[in-house]
Amino acid sequence: MGLDEDTFAQTQYADDVVAANAAMGAVVRAMGWPPQSVREFREQARERLAEASPGGVLSRSPLAREITVPAPGGPMAARVFDAPEPTGLYLHVHGGGWTVGAADEQDSYLEELLHATGQTVVSLDYPRAPERHFPGLLDDCEAAARHLLDHAGRDFGVTAATIGGESSGANLALAVVLRLRDRPAAAAVRAMNLCYGVYDLTLTPSARGWDDARGGVLTAARMRWYAEQYVPDLADRRDPEASPLYARLAGLPPALLTVGTEDPLLDDTLFLYARLLAARSSARLQVVPGAGHSFTMMPLSVTGPANAAAHRFLAEALAA
Repeated sequence: MGLDEDTFAQTQYADDVVAANAAMGAVVRAMGWPPQSVREFREQARERLAEASPGGVLSRSPLAREITVPAPGGPMAARVFDAPEPTGLYLHVHGGGWTVGAADEQDSYLEELLHATGQTVVSLDYPRAPERHFPGLLDDCEAAARHLLDHAGRDFGVTAATIGGESSGANLALAVVLRLRDRPAAAAVRAMNLCYGVYDLTLTPSARGWDDARGGVLTAARMRWYAEQYVPDLADRRDPEASPLYARLAGLPPALLTVGTEDPLLDDTLFLYARLLAARSSARLQVVPGAGHSFTMMPLSVTGPANAAAHRFLAEALAA
C-alpha cells in the first residue's frame, strides 16, 4: 500500500476497522485521564489487553522461553521464540508509551513473524519509565541489543539480524539502530520494521490535534503524558536520540514504515519517510486506510495483509 489521495478517502475504510476505532475510543474515554499512578495504569492496561484477548486471557506461545541479557540498569529479561533453522535474529521492542507493555503481551504476533520469516525472535523486556527514563532506558536497550548481536552466532546460530517495534518501541528500535550505525555490532542489522512509531516527542501536527472524539487508543493528552514519563526535561525532547526525526538518517538499513490513516502518529511516519528518502536511506511506506494506532495487533481485515507485507520485507532483506 502506497500513498495517494484515495488512501484517505473514508469510503475506502473497512467497516470492521471503523467499528474498532470507535470501540477503542470508548474504552479510552471510560478509563479516564490522567492515571492516578503509573502502577495502577500498568495493571489496568494489562487487564484491558487480557479482556480483549480470546478467552479473556493473554495468549502464551509454547515456543517462548525466557533469558536475561546484561544492561547498565541491571540484567534485562527477554522472551525468545526459537526458529528450528533460523534465517536471522529479529530483535523486537514492544510498545506502550515507554511506561506500559511487556515482552509477553504479543506472543501470537511474534510467533506468526517467526513462522513467516524463519527468524528466531527475541523480545526485550526493557525497564519502563518513569522509573528508568531517557537516556538510561535507551542505554539499556542498546546494550541488550548489542549483546544479542555480538553473540548471535554462538547463541542463535545466525550472522544477520533485523529489528522492529511498535509505537514507542519503534522509537527505541530506530534510536538503537542509529547508535549501531556509528558503532556496529558483530551481526549486521539488515532491515527495520517500524510500525506507527513516535519520532518527535514535541508532537507532530497530527498528534497535537488528536482529541478523545477522534477514537482509537491514543490521544494528544496521552501522548504528552507518555513523553513526560520518558523524557522529563522538555528541553531534551528534541534530542535526536529521543526524537529520531531530528537525527542524521544517512547510512541506515532499509526500513518499512507502517501506519494507519486514523493514527495520531500518522505525521511522525510520513515525516520520517520523507527524511529517510532525503538522506538516501532506503525506505518503504505502508499507509493503511482507516487503521488506528496498534492495529497490527488486532484481529482486523487490514491486519493480515499489512503484517504479511512486513514479513515479506524482512525475508527479502535477509535473503539479499
